[in-house]
Amino acid sequence: MPKTIARIFAVILVAALAWTLRMRAVSMLPIDFDEDDYLRAGQQYAHLIRTSDWSGFLETNYRPEHPPLAKIAYGIVFSFFPEQPLVEDVAITAAPASSLPEDLLQAGRTEAAVFGTLTAALLALVNPLGGLFLAAHTFTIKYTSQIMLDGLSALLSLSAVLAYWQFRKKNHNGWLIASAIVLGLAADSKYLHGTVGFAILADWLLENKASLSLKNPKAFTPILGWGILSLLTFFAFNPYLWADPAGRLQESFGAVTYTVTNPNVDRASYPFWQQLNWLTMSVPWHNNPRVFVVMLDTFIAFLAVLGFKRTWERHRIFALWLAIDVFILLVWRTKWPQYILIVTAPLSLSAAEGTALLWGQMLQAWKNRPKTGAAYRKVEMRRAVPWLIPGLTAFLVLTIFPLLFQIAISLTDFNSASIRDGFSGGIWRAVWQGISGQIEAVQLDIEARSNQVNFTGLGSYPAVFQVITAGFGDGYNILFFNVMWTLLSVTLQGGLGVAVALLLWQKGVRLGKFWQALFILPWAIPEMVGALMWLNIVQEDWGWLYLAAKKYGADSFFGALVNGIQTSSSAWLLLFLLPAVWYGFPFMMLAASAGLKMIPKDVYDAAAMDGANAVQTFRFVTLPLLMPLLLPAFIVRGIFAFNQFYLFQAFFFWNATLATLSYNVFNPSGFNALGQFAVSAVINIITVLILILFVSMFNRWSRAGEGVTYA
Repeated sequence: MPKTIARIFAVILVAALAWTLRMRAVSMLPIDFDEDDYLRAGQQYAHLIRTSDWSGFLETNYRPEHPPLAKIAYGIVFSFFPEQPLVEDVAITAAPASSLPEDLLQAGRTEAAVFGTLTAALLALVNPLGGLFLAAHTFTIKYTSQIMLDGLSALLSLSAVLAYWQFRKKNHNGWLIASAIVLGLAADSKYLHGTVGFAILADWLLENKASLSLKNPKAFTPILGWGILSLLTFFAFNPYLWADPAGRLQESFGAVTYTVTNPNVDRASYPFWQQLNWLTMSVPWHNNPRVFVVMLDTFIAFLAVLGFKRTWERHRIFALWLAIDVFILLVWRTKWPQYILIVTAPLSLSAAEGTALLWGQMLQAWKNRPKTGAAYRKVEMRRAVPWLIPGLTAFLVLTIFPLLFQIAISLTDFNSASIRDGFSGGIWRAVWQGISGQIEAVQLDIEARSNQVNFTGLGSYPAVFQVITAGFGDGYNILFFNVMWTLLSVTLQGGLGVAVALLLWQKGVRLGKFWQALFILPWAIPEMVGALMWLNIVQEDWGWLYLAAKKYGADSFFGALVNGIQTSSSAWLLLFLLPAVWYGFPFMMLAASAGLKMIPKDVYDAAAMDGANAVQTFRFVTLPLLMPLLLPAFIVRGIFAFNQFYLFQAFFFWNATLATLSYNVFNPSGFNALGQFAVSAVINIITVLILILFVSMFNRWSRAGEGVTYA
């Protein structure tokens, strides 16, 4: 009973927070794209309701690329207000309306906020912390506080999953029927929210795979009935389809095609991973005045990745929902941020599980901490100190002092105009006076450059972190790209390096040492020189690739490559990955080659006697024995990749990674000639903290610190 009361209290708190944050957004958000469209659609349905023209529902569906249910819901609320002239009908590519009827705007937004609040409260029933994360998620707040279709759609899709979840727990068919009905309603609100049905289907197949067989078709009866009932519900609550189902569906899908191919989509030119950018950043707009009280979206995404395995084990349906719909977001051509609301509920639940995992590991580490005096006796420490002093001195001078100096700079507004004052003691003066309370911290203005160093305190860190996660309002998440770049480049480097090492390790390979030396050459070339070599290949107009395209024509292989580079917003990632893998794989090859030489031959004899084939031998013998040497190599290459600088700088991609952003922020001749040393220092400190976090987590996950145990 006390647990039930605590859970109810937690749900109420989550609902109160969700409502408060959404109502703040309702009153402060400017009119956005599509709000005029859905307000007009609601006005049309409100008129039909007032005049009891029920047959009009058969012919009405403004903006047919979306089903009518959510628009009808707005119409029901609008019917309680005096009728006003219809909002102007403008092209779907038009800019947001400058003004809308205030009473209807507030009513529609409040209705959406109700749906958003109920969604957070429902998720809190599963996990209160997950509901809290969803309540505070800024993109979810934004699109459930405006006249959009996602508020009702997200509520219905979560309800469909929860009903199915109850069916799994209680094995009562009534819950499965409820899930099918609510799923049909979710698709009736917005097509993309109906994709949660794929997760439900996948979970049911996994749960019943032992009893499923084509020889026993009756085993599929429950899920077939569920699917048919969902489709019937979709048609039953979509009156626009009744008159001509095939023709109206064709019209709707034609409108969908236009929404994913219209000029606005082409002008945006987002890369295929753009939805991951939105998922890993907070809303980069509406900060003046500040609409969103807290900006937790980046941390929610990070925690969700950590908690995915735990979510799979405890709430598999939510893990499937997250994985399947993220894949759909990646392949869906339209990359508008409101679409990510199809996954923010499972994302928030996974983040809650990630938080629980981290908290449990912290408690375990505290319990397992070494006891005082257990490491060394005092006599042993006194003997070791003379040998440690030279190394500690070098460490203090070469590492600790520069790091402390960076931290001190990051607490000020030190810039190119205040160099004289800064190096004359101004940095330490400002820091000491600031932390001792003698002066007040000033707000950092990146466009201003004072001749005197001023104390800013930690106030610069949130602003800079917002820039590196949300870009400059263009939807580009520098931190996400940094992480994605590191994972992709190091994985490809490792794969190629291991493959080459295995080829050269085979018996009968001629000139093995020659090939190994040849493959090491890219690593021996300075990175900047290598970057310029690749730049000469792909540089527009005079690069080798472009010259070949001009010579052989646009229809040639080279012409196709040039056209892909010029027209695809994602192709440039491949351009960077090629040189990165080229001069990164030799290091991985050497690590793998050293590991292969240390593997005892007896293990292969034993594997052969057990009948293992080549693939099984590699998977269960070679790779596990290579990992103790490969893991440290992955860490080293990961740090280099995370701090990739020369490659992007040579290609003039000046805000690709934190390293390039840091350099070009303080470089007086860089973009905008900012000369902001303090901002650069903040970026560097954040980079160090992120690397420490990721390396420690990778070490803990991979046990890389255990080293080689078979040699």
